[in-house]
Amino acid sequence: MAETNDRNAHGRSIRPMWNSITMLNGRRYGGRYSFEANQTYAIPRSRWEAACKDSGEIASDKMVELIQWYVNDHYNYQLPRILELERYYAGDENIHYWNSGKGPNQSDEKINSGYPQYITDIHTGYELANPLTYGYDNPENDKDDGQNFLDQLKVFNRVNNEPYHEMTLFKNACNTGRAYELIYCPKDSNVPEMAAVDPNQAFVVWSTDVKPVELFAVRYFAVNVQNVTTYQIEVYTEDHVYYFDAKGDPSYDWTQTYSSSHLFGHVQLLEYRINEERVGIWEGQIDNIDAYDIAKSEMANSQEDFSNAKLVVSGVFQRGNHKDPMTDSNGDYLFVDNVTGKITYDFKDHNGKQNKQAMKPAVNTMANMMFLKPYVFKDANGNKQFNQTTAEYLTKETNAADWKTYIDEIKQRIIQGTNTPDMSDESFSGNSSGEELSYKLWGADQHQAQLQNAFKSSIMRRLRLLAIQWGNAKAGSVNAEDYRNVTVSFTPNMPKDDAKQVDLITKALAAGAMSVKTAHDRMADITGVPSGTEDERQNTEDEKNVGNTHGTLQQALSDAKKNLGDGDPDGHNSATGMAE
Repeated sequence: MAETNDRNAHGRSIRPMWNSITMLNGRRYGGRYSFEANQTYAIPRSRWEAACKDSGEIASDKMVELIQWYVNDHYNYQLPRILELERYYAGDENIHYWNSGKGPNQSDEKINSGYPQYITDIHTGYELANPLTYGYDNPENDKDDGQNFLDQLKVFNRVNNEPYHEMTLFKNACNTGRAYELIYCPKDSNVPEMAAVDPNQAFVVWSTDVKPVELFAVRYFAVNVQNVTTYQIEVYTEDHVYYFDAKGDPSYDWTQTYSSSHLFGHVQLLEYRINEERVGIWEGQIDNIDAYDIAKSEMANSQEDFSNAKLVVSGVFQRGNHKDPMTDSNGDYLFVDNVTGKITYDFKDHNGKQNKQAMKPAVNTMANMMFLKPYVFKDANGNKQFNQTTAEYLTKETNAADWKTYIDEIKQRIIQGTNTPDMSDESFSGNSSGEELSYKLWGADQHQAQLQNAFKSSIMRRLRLLAIQWGNAKAGSVNAEDYRNVTVSFTPNMPKDDAKQVDLITKALAAGAMSVKTAHDRMADITGVPSGTEDERQNTEDEKNVGNTHGTLQQALSDAKKNLGDGDPDGHNSATGMAE
């Protein structure tokens, strides 16, 4: 996920100047973003219908004017927040732009924590490293197994690399609180496909109903060619897609270039959320993340300042007669006034006589050693005093123990606040029991239930669009309402002991507590063989075994007859002379 190729938008997310962000000032996003930064767009359905009633292949002026207002609001108020969150995930946190107040000769290291990426990747892998499982359950018709729908869905998911697609959406939602997906049919095709859309390029406008529905959606993005930036805008309604070009600003001066109709019956650009507030999974911990970054950076500064500490010599050196001209901080030469004996900038005294150049003892700062000697001076009463010359580094004492306690506390707040497992915890070592890990992941499990339910609702909207398009493409192939019976299951990617899993499945099969089909489903993650393939292999082996058993039985009967004789016409066995 690239942050953006729009330099103007990027500048607004960080301010155009380096060393300009004031962190931990009690104002969210550094005080740069407005109240509208994360508002859900909504408009009464009647107002939207009035604005677009004259639109057909050509969008009406009222419709374009309304959509331009939303694009302008998104570009100026919502986009900076989204870009900042995407920067944090990419490792470009605000610490890199922190106005630390350090002087030009002080260390000013700026180190980011990487926690946003760690937290997002852990949650995404936990939820979706194991692909989603789709089933079908029609409570009103036991004979409806939905196999036709599931077969088409299986092909669709394979063609569109659905597992990776889901992970991309979930990652975007974890970072920015929202993700976008486009369901579309390529040109001259009625086969639907899907693609993830960057959250910084899209938004949806909802109705104000108790159960809001999508009225329209917009995707807009910058195009840079030979240092010239233009914008392309796509507007998705329930029956049309409108395409526009804009020059220096995406919010005005649009030129419609094309339009097309579609048969999905709903807005094709879908919004995914992981919570109703559209807040990223670690967004609420930005203050703690910034505090962690500052603490790490200041410790690095302390270490570097210690290495470059100033040497203070109180007394005199034992040295030769070499001296250097004395200058001020700007490099201007200083002189000794012939009359007053004071340091001056004047080349001559008030009598016009040239002043002597002020000199200072030469000190070789690159030398590995220096020789110090005691010296004699007169006190205020004119008495001679003896003093020993001293040399020491000017350093600031660093309490490493307190610093470690501080950053560990911040780290704990970040981990707990995002319900993220701390993989450095000793409980995640190879010797820990499953019960111990379960308690460590208990908080994460509670959070994941919320994430799954919110995410699943958008997947169901995807299935609705697919059902409609499949039904339109081939009448009767799929019922438009079949999607309601599809079940979506998440399989958390938990640490597991494969040997123990196999043992449990084996015991369940032996006890009759699990069907062979269920066992194949459970074993798929361990063997890597899909359950359907395993079923086919099992059936083939069963048929082969049945054939072998039948052949063995026939051979045994034949051998018995040869040993006992074929019998006589009267039914007596010739070998024994007894009647059968």
